[in-house]
Amino acid sequence: MQGKNSGFTLMEVIGVLAVIAIIAAVATPQIFQAIQDAKVSSLVQESNDLKAAVARYYKDTGTWPRHIPSRSEDHLRQLMRNSDSGGNPIAGWNGPYIEAELSNPITPGGYLDVLVTADANYACDLDGDGNQDGRFIAYRVDGVADDMAQSISQMLDKDGAVTSGDGDWKKAGRVKRYAGTHASILVMCLARV
Repeated sequence: MQGKNSGFTLMEVIGVLAVIAIIAAVATPQIFQAIQDAKVSSLVQESNDLKAAVARYYKDTGTWPRHIPSRSEDHLRQLMRNSDSGGNPIAGWNGPYIEAELSNPITPGGYLDVLVTADANYACDLDGDGNQDGRFIAYRVDGVADDMAQSISQMLDKDGAVTSGDGDWKKAGRVKRYAGTHASILVMCLARV
């Protein structure tokens, strides 16, 4: 008596692989979109948290934190510790206002910065009249693609759906594109100072 061989035929294996390939082709873009949406949400939440931290700092000290690059813990002292970069105590400080060093959620290891500025490249046009509206504490994040920047603008300014020409979302509101030569820089104005 001969036994029947068990196993899969070549056609069955090819059929299973084709089904797996179809499922992967359908699911992959949705997975990448979910990852992108999570990064955008994380940056928006970080921006809102930072805006609240800066406001609390001002309420307690009567001054705005000056220049707070994420890559230098000395400058983060104003929001994390009761001393400035020179080690001098900050009067009225009642923090910490942020718990940990900031990180760029869009481009891991990418540059980000929080600064007080009247520079036209960073200043926002809150009323949409085409002119900058004074000095701001601006949150600068590098490495943000246009589609992600537009989503962030839609969440914070409700104007990211503008797609004609250069797009008003790039220039007006709390969220804007850096006006200099670096197209991946996104600026979010946290507070007018």
